[in-house]
Amino acid sequence: MASVLIPMKKKKTTRVKRSADVVVVKSIWWRQFFFSLFIFVLSFYFAFVSKFGELTSWVLFLVSASIALLNFIDQLCSWSSLRIDKDGYFLRTWWRKKKFAHYEIKDFDTREYAGRKLIVVRLKENFVEKIGQGEEIIPFPCTFGRPVEEVLAKLKNNLDKSPKPLNEN
Repeated sequence: MASVLIPMKKKKTTRVKRSADVVVVKSIWWRQFFFSLFIFVLSFYFAFVSKFGELTSWVLFLVSASIALLNFIDQLCSWSSLRIDKDGYFLRTWWRKKKFAHYEIKDFDTREYAGRKLIVVRLKENFVEKIGQGEEIIPFPCTFGRPVEEVLAKLKNNLDKSPKPLNEN
């Protein structure tokens, strides 16, 4: 009996391909390192000073040492960052995640808030109604210790304003 080989179809796997046109804005390493080091040293101050009471001192030590450790891990793993790719903008911090597609954004701008410049996103009108936001301007705090002008230039340079097909909206 002759055996016949039947070619099998390969399964399609969905993998995220990393392309060269991905821009990641991270915090400045030395600023974050020394901030973490300061918190770590401060935790030992709380551990050895019993001015606040022994229990309070140890609780403050544990809390501040944990924050310092998390900040060191954040620096090593780059958890807090702004990623710009072909899909859009993805801002990830300790407390929030914001994602905007290129076709949702009209432009980026700066506003004065408490004497400092703050980057804001100006959304297109149809997406303001879609997400239920009252205004078209959303704060986008993503400088990570870098100058606002530098980050704003990266944001504007990487904004894809090419027309999109109707089915993507």
